[in-house]
Amino acid sequence: MKGKKSGFYYGWIIVGVSSLTLFVVLGLRYSFGVFYVAILQEYGWGRAETAGAFSLAMLIHALFAMVTGTLIDRVGPRVLFPLGATFLAMGLAAASRITAIWHLYLFFGVIMAMGTNTLAFAPHMSRIPRWFIRRRGLAGGLVAAGIGVGTLVMAPTIQFIIDTVDWHHAFLILAVLVIMVVVPITALFQRRSPEEVGQFPDGMMPTCSQIGAPNPEASLKDSRACCLPEGWTLRTTLRTRAFWWMGLVNLAAGITTNTLVVHQAAHVVDAGYTTTLAASIVGFVGLLRSVGGVLCSHFSDRVGREIAYTIGASSAFAGVLIFLLIRDTSAPWMLYAFVVLFGLGSGTSGPLCAATAGDLWPGDFLGRIMGTFAIAYGVGSAVGPYLGGYFYDHLGSYTLSFFLVMAIISMGSLGMWMAAPRHRRTISPQGFANAGGKST
Repeated sequence: MKGKKSGFYYGWIIVGVSSLTLFVVLGLRYSFGVFYVAILQEYGWGRAETAGAFSLAMLIHALFAMVTGTLIDRVGPRVLFPLGATFLAMGLAAASRITAIWHLYLFFGVIMAMGTNTLAFAPHMSRIPRWFIRRRGLAGGLVAAGIGVGTLVMAPTIQFIIDTVDWHHAFLILAVLVIMVVVPITALFQRRSPEEVGQFPDGMMPTCSQIGAPNPEASLKDSRACCLPEGWTLRTTLRTRAFWWMGLVNLAAGITTNTLVVHQAAHVVDAGYTTTLAASIVGFVGLLRSVGGVLCSHFSDRVGREIAYTIGASSAFAGVLIFLLIRDTSAPWMLYAFVVLFGLGSGTSGPLCAATAGDLWPGDFLGRIMGTFAIAYGVGSAVGPYLGGYFYDHLGSYTLSFFLVMAIISMGSLGMWMAAPRHRRTISPQGFANAGGKST
C-alpha cells in the first residue's frame, strides 16, 4: 500500500535552490571559453598553456572531491555551501587582477576551483537521493538543468560585459553576484534531509506497515525498481566492478564536456564567426544540455539508465562529428546542428551518472561515493582541455582532439552498460559480501 502525501514537499525547494546555485556557479565555470578567447586576444599566450589553467582547476576539483564528499556528509549543505561560495567570490575578485599566466593559474586554477568544488554537481546530487525515490531521475535532471540555463545566460552576459568594459571587470561583477545570491540562498534554504523538516522522501507519509518494515525506502519505491537497503559504505562500494565502470563513465563525461567547454568558442571563431556568436553558441549548448538532461533523466526512470544514456551519447557523438567538419562560415546549418545534437546529448551524462549512483549505492556514504566519481570527472576535465590546446598548437586544428572525444563518448556508453544499474538494483551489500565480492 502506498503512503499518502503530507502537504507541500520541501524537496522541491531543495531542487530549486540547488538548480539556482548551479546556475550561477557552474554557469560561470562552463563560460570559461568566453574568458579564454578574451585572454588569448589580450596576451597572446599559447592555447595549451592558457587552457592549462582550466585543467589545473579540474585537477584541484579532483583532489578536493573526497574532502568535499566527506564534509557534505558530516556538516551538511547549509554550512558547507555558503563557505564555499565566499571562497569562490574571493577567487573571482582576485582574478580581476590577472596580468601574468601564473596569476591565471593561481586565481582561476586554484582559489576559484576550491570554492567551486564545494558547490559543484557532485555535492548537490549526493543530496537528491535522500529527498527523492520515485522521481529521482527527474529531480536530478531539474537540478542539473540549472547548469545549462546558467551557461545560456552567463556566457553571452559575460561577453557583453567584456565588450562593454573588459574581462577584468567581468570577474569583479561575478564576485558580487556570488556573494549577493549564492551565499544567502544556500544559508537560508538548504537542508540535509527530509527529516530536518519533518517529512519523508517524495513527500509521502509511510503507512504503519511501511514504518515497521526493515527497509521503508524499498516499501515506498515503485514496484518497477526496488531500491537497495542503505548498507553501502565506501569500502564495500570500491569492491564492486560496477563502481569502476561508473568511474570510467564519469571520466568520459569530464573529457567530453570540458574539452568542448574550453575550445568550442575558439573553434567557432577560427571558422570565421564573431566572438558574440561564439558566446551565444556556448550559451545555447548549455541550455540544450539542460533540456536533454531533464528529458533523458525522466525517460530513464521509465526505460532504464543504460538505454537513456546511450541515446544521449549517440546524439553527442553525432554533434561532435559535425562540429569537427566546420571549416568556414559557408554552412551555418552545421553549427546549429552541432548545438542541438551535442547540447541535448551531452546533458544526459551528469544527471544519469548521479541517478545511477543513487540507485546502486544509497545510504549515508553517498556523498563520499559521489566524491570519488568527482575525482574521475576532474581528471578527465583536466586532461581533455589541455590535450585540445596541445594538439591545436602542434597540428593547427582540433581534428584529432574531436576524434578522441568521439572515441571517449563511445567508451562512456560502454561503461554504463557494463555497470548495468537495472540488474543491480536488487543486490544488497550483504548479498555482495556473501557472494565473495564478485558482483558485476
